[in-house]
Amino acid sequence: MKINQTLLTVFFLISYAMFSQEDKPKISLNILANDKISEVNINEDKYIASIGKIIKHFEIEYKTLPKEEKIGVLIISHKTGDPTIKVHSDPKIDAIKEQKIVTDIKAYKLENTKLVDFPVFISVNTKSEKEITDFKDYIDPIKQKLEEYKKANLETKIQLNKDYAINEVLPVLSAYQVIVDDKFAGVKNFGKLIEKTDFTKTQNIAELTDKNSDYWRACMEMSNGNLLIPITKTFMLVSQGEFDYAYKYIEILKLFADKESISTDYLKEIEFRLELFNNEINDEIAKGITEHDKKNYDKAIEIYQNIKKVYPNSSWNLYELYFSQNTKDLNDKKIESNDRSQWDKAKIEIYQHNPLYNMDVRASNPKEGYLLFRRQEIQSLFKNKNEILNDIYKYADIALDLGVYDFAAQVFWLTAPYMKNDSEKAINIYLYSLEKLGVKNLKENFKGNFTSIFKKIEKEKEKEMQENILYKNMKK
Repeated sequence: MKINQTLLTVFFLISYAMFSQEDKPKISLNILANDKISEVNINEDKYIASIGKIIKHFEIEYKTLPKEEKIGVLIISHKTGDPTIKVHSDPKIDAIKEQKIVTDIKAYKLENTKLVDFPVFISVNTKSEKEITDFKDYIDPIKQKLEEYKKANLETKIQLNKDYAINEVLPVLSAYQVIVDDKFAGVKNFGKLIEKTDFTKTQNIAELTDKNSDYWRACMEMSNGNLLIPITKTFMLVSQGEFDYAYKYIEILKLFADKESISTDYLKEIEFRLELFNNEINDEIAKGITEHDKKNYDKAIEIYQNIKKVYPNSSWNLYELYFSQNTKDLNDKKIESNDRSQWDKAKIEIYQHNPLYNMDVRASNPKEGYLLFRRQEIQSLFKNKNEILNDIYKYADIALDLGVYDFAAQVFWLTAPYMKNDSEKAINIYLYSLEKLGVKNLKENFKGNFTSIFKKIEKEKEKEMQENILYKNMKK
């Protein structure tokens, strides 16, 4: 018997190698998704036994089936209820025969999954390939889901992304965390927290992660490349519709993630989903910019307001809304050019959804001028592939200056093993960032006089600011 995909391959090959014997029909098993997560998603022994019985049934039932005739059955096991079963055939068999196949399979009482759907395709006399090409009416359920996402409007895409995080990803990632050895207390405790948290309701992700000692301990307990914990945080952000900030994490995490890990697979899919979403919302924002450039400020504002009604968390849209409203009010002489009240109000919401948004508008003192300069420096990063690691380090340093301590801590921790002479410095700044977040107990795991070390960091940062040209000019 030919088995495609990797899930339980060894088990099936050992248990059912006899199905490839020449005196029996050629039966293939395609595992369509979630093959890597079987240990947390299904009772493997019971599932193998049930599938084995179905294959044995096919072997007997179709022993005399002519080789030119083909039968295929899509079986999707769910967390609750009966499996979804769809029969395919070539040439097409009648509805009575299709129903008999469905009834026969249901009689074997396939186990429900523990977390998410588990789809397989069992077929007779088909090509032994990863892609199922023998049936014209067959639609791959995984590809179908992505196609539905592509075709969905912005509002639906938002909900689909939230649902994906809440119902498919977070249950799996937390399941892997709670089964670790007790010595990894951070990972286990954080996993338990995720398991009991209802992400369909509004949650304070900063409280659950940034200010949570278990979160950071869990990050430290994972090996290099295994980014299970920060990827979990990324999906927590997605669950709350905070796509802008989630994408900032994706951009960095994908550079350090082990390409073969389960959590990386999920990271790749949410990156794909958010890229489609961002492209669509950016096209809508561009329409507003076009109207603004024509001096049609009311029309531009209307476009941005309509976008905000659908997706209120886009920092770029919020910025453009501020910019058009401010320009209109200046033209209408409702405000003076030195009036910064609109920006002071707008930036709170803009930076709430993307603390690393690269635009700032006004600076009324030297420190604000320096931070404006640092925020705009983000635009200069990641232009040269040969400078990626240095740019990541600079990015973390900018985040530190901007007070985005969670992002700074995450990135300094990730870069520390790769920084050669600056590894210790990166760890110290990581611990300093945790201190600023209120997580003060983890520095006990490291050697050093951290009162002195942290004062030194602050002194160095103060010196960098004072030597900045914009700071100096505003100081005069």
